[in-house]
Amino acid sequence: MPTTDLTFPNNINVSVQIGDIIYYTPTSLTGIHDTAGAIVELGFVTAINGNTITVDYIAALPQPGDFIMFAKDRSVNMSSLLGYFAKFRIRNNSQDKAEMYSVSVDVTESSK
Repeated sequence: MPTTDLTFPNNINVSVQIGDIIYYTPTSLTGIHDTAGAIVELGFVTAINGNTITVDYIAALPQPGDFIMFAKDRSVNMSSLLGYFAKFRIRNNSQDKAEMYSVSVDVTESSK
């Protein structure tokens, strides 16, 4: 599969990691608003070096000015706790009064 390097002038999102899927959409200026076209899947991230991302691409390459975005691979990045217990602390470092509306926990029995 061919690869391409996407180099950005600013820092990339710290959440981007190898295996993420890169998408892009062409943008154009209509009046005073930017508009976007169809979202195109570019390919998978194979390397990250500073502000450069290497992608195995499966579609046409983005053009300068296109909006680049990414998504996590759902089969790898499942967000749930593993183990028999969890401990967490919630702190408010502000000097202002704050109220917490809700705290919830997703529990799944993993063994007996």
